[in-house]
Amino acid sequence: MESSLYNSIYQRVSSEVNNDEQFCTYLAEICTDSDSHCDDLRAIIDTMFKTSYPNMSDARRQHVIYSLLDIIEENRKKINEETDDNVNDEDDIDLFERVERDGECKLCGSNQRITIHHLIPKLILKRMRNSGKESVDVSKYLIEVCRPCHNEIHRIWPHSELAKEYQTVDMILDAPAIQPYLNWKRKRERTA
Repeated sequence: MESSLYNSIYQRVSSEVNNDEQFCTYLAEICTDSDSHCDDLRAIIDTMFKTSYPNMSDARRQHVIYSLLDIIEENRKKINEETDDNVNDEDDIDLFERVERDGECKLCGSNQRITIHHLIPKLILKRMRNSGKESVDVSKYLIEVCRPCHNEIHRIWPHSELAKEYQTVDMILDAPAIQPYLNWKRKRERTA
């Protein structure tokens, strides 16, 4: 599966950068690293494009980045589906995250594939549950967002800040740091 992911990423990047083999190879290797997290990858890919192709427009660069993240996400989804058959007693905190469907993003309002954002990071939810001091209703700490909005949330804020300062959808929507992105995303959705 990894070689298929590598080839898909390589081909997608190659079409954008006029077959710059060294750049494509390096980027494909980074994107297929199983330890890489999509939120970290967005920043890394963005920096690589800005450095190597400074004349590429922001809109084109963002389009390429999100298409690469979609390729990676689809690959991970396939891997998860293959391993789901072997997992019988999965923690519901993780299970909620795997439920993906079409729907409305709670941030930008677009109708597309929905991912689950944890308002309180999964690790903290699991610690709360395992402490035995309180029962945890996981569903009240989850919001449905599209992949681009999910990536942007994690690009702007680290998990620790999200858990302390942005525990509701309204808190995120009111944050000045996300306003430029939301304006851009909503405008893009209207013109699409």
